[in-house]
Amino acid sequence: MLFTYRSIASTVSLSLLLSGCNWVYWDEDFESYHDLSSSNPYPFHQVDIYQPDSGVGRNYITVLNSGIAALQTRIDMIQRAHKTIEVEYFIFSPDMSGKIIVQELVAAAKRGVKVRVLIDKSATVFEFDEYYADGLKAHGIDVRYYNAAPLYYISTINFRNHRKLLVVDGKEAITGGRNIENDYFDLSEQYNFLDRDLHVSGSIVKPMQDSFNAFFEHDISERYQSPEVPNNRIELQKYERKQEAVQAFLAHTEIEVATRARIEAIARPILKAKKAYLCPETTFTSDAPGGSFWTRFKDPYSDNYRFLRKTIFDKVMTVDDSLILASPYLLNNRKSEHLMQILLDRDIDMTLYTNSLSSTDATYVAAQLYSHVYDWQAAGMHIYLHAGEWLNETATVSKAVENARWGMHSKTQVYKRNGDAQNEVMVGTYNIDNRSNHYNTEMGLFCRGNDQLVDEIEESIRSRAKNGYQIVGDEQAIDSQNNPVNVYGAGEPDTTKMKFMWLPSWLFNFLL
Repeated sequence: MLFTYRSIASTVSLSLLLSGCNWVYWDEDFESYHDLSSSNPYPFHQVDIYQPDSGVGRNYITVLNSGIAALQTRIDMIQRAHKTIEVEYFIFSPDMSGKIIVQELVAAAKRGVKVRVLIDKSATVFEFDEYYADGLKAHGIDVRYYNAAPLYYISTINFRNHRKLLVVDGKEAITGGRNIENDYFDLSEQYNFLDRDLHVSGSIVKPMQDSFNAFFEHDISERYQSPEVPNNRIELQKYERKQEAVQAFLAHTEIEVATRARIEAIARPILKAKKAYLCPETTFTSDAPGGSFWTRFKDPYSDNYRFLRKTIFDKVMTVDDSLILASPYLLNNRKSEHLMQILLDRDIDMTLYTNSLSSTDATYVAAQLYSHVYDWQAAGMHIYLHAGEWLNETATVSKAVENARWGMHSKTQVYKRNGDAQNEVMVGTYNIDNRSNHYNTEMGLFCRGNDQLVDEIEESIRSRAKNGYQIVGDEQAIDSQNNPVNVYGAGEPDTTKMKFMWLPSWLFNFLL
């Protein structure tokens, strides 16, 4: 299953028309985007400054570019848990990766660890239903669903929880672009994502855990209802098949055991070589839970719910050297367009790495990208597109995985500053698009002042970008050897389908 936008294209235009999107922050003064977290404190925002003498504010961060290493890290974290585990994801699929994670959660619960799971209930991607939740309840695991609004709530259903978080014992956490699904851990034989996570240990984990508590306990996060046993024979058979499927999901299998062994064999050397960087200044920011059609009108929606994009704009406004952006989607609105123009006018060196038509999981977003990307390139931005093919960064579990279609999914920003100002990175769940700006609750982790960490992330982005295509003019692209290539990516991308998606993509961009 592909992610996010694939299955909502047919309904998004009507939803957005009725939701009055332009009112979200119509009265915000863009020029006031300077240290907003101090002038208007956010409820889920903390800045830890490391004090070497006392140890206060000490946080260590490890970069996880490999999907297999990222999955093994999650397994290791859960196995280390003694007291509590918090799990929060936009997508949680009952596939092999989900099976492995759930089995580890059940094992943790059996040894007395308190386990809580929060999953977004978006109809377009939701699979981990009440049958699975009931199966986990039998082991003492509390599962809740974020925003279970029915489809006829055509605006409220757009307010999704896009956060991705695993916290163990309030001491270590992992966040970034990855959901729980094979696509994100280099396990799919159809489609995989190049992504990035940060593992963090230290004092910043507590506010991350606090934010989970706020989402988990909020009224918008429902306690599910156990499925009732039907009286109808046909429905009873469906019920029994579903129960059997859940039990099979919770049971170990030969394929799963072999997959685990292969994952660990690949991941261990990668993780052994990884460095945990001490972060001099660590910032965590999250949007607030509970946003809906009604809260946007009765509350100061931008001030009470939307925080991460303000923090990001704060950071971007301090850049005086270069800005590197990695995002699977790029849909500008009037705020981000204004910001982009300011940076270009300041001669900031800007690099964007995103998906081509061949690599995207969202054709109509690609339609909007190709409507603007040549203008951005002409204005001075360096633009690289992922070609849609596997990059030989690490081994995979099979040749079929290598031969799958690959997209990029990392949500990463690098802020380079001159003089004594320190360089900084952000890795989180935030896409450069209108859903992340207006609807989805997002979270991000920033580290400032460790150039080794900044260099590792920048090198990863640039390496991936150079293995793709660079836009060099209207309908023109080159590969790393300066050979002309198809600007739409590898293979034979369906440009006809993309052109038919122009209208919904235009509406999606225009209305926000």
